[in-house]
Amino acid sequence: MTTEAEIESFNIIRGMLADTVPIEDVKYKDTESYFGILYKNNSWKQICRINLDTRKKQLLIPDENKKFIRFYIESLNDLYKYKDKLIEVLNRYLVR
Repeated sequence: MTTEAEIESFNIIRGMLADTVPIEDVKYKDTESYFGILYKNNSWKQICRINLDTRKKQLLIPDENKKFIRFYIESLNDLYKYKDKLIEVLNRYLVR
C-alpha cells in the first residue's frame, strides 16, 4: 500500500523534473518490493526508487549500467540534494 510519505516523495521529485519533461510523463509504481518513479519515453524507465520503510530511508538512483547507487536520506527534504543526479538519469532517457 502506498503511503503518504511515498506520495509526497513522488510529488517532490516530479516537481524537480517539471522543467525537464512534462509532469504527466512521470509516474510512480508501487510494488511489494519497491516504490519506483518512472519516466515515459516509448516505454516506462526507472528514474529512481525510494525506500522509506526501513530505519535508514534510502533513495536509489540507477547509474549508466542500471545498477542502483544508494543514498541515505534523513527526511524527504533531503531529496532536493539529488536533483542534478535525477535530471542526469532522466537526460539519458530523453530522445532528442
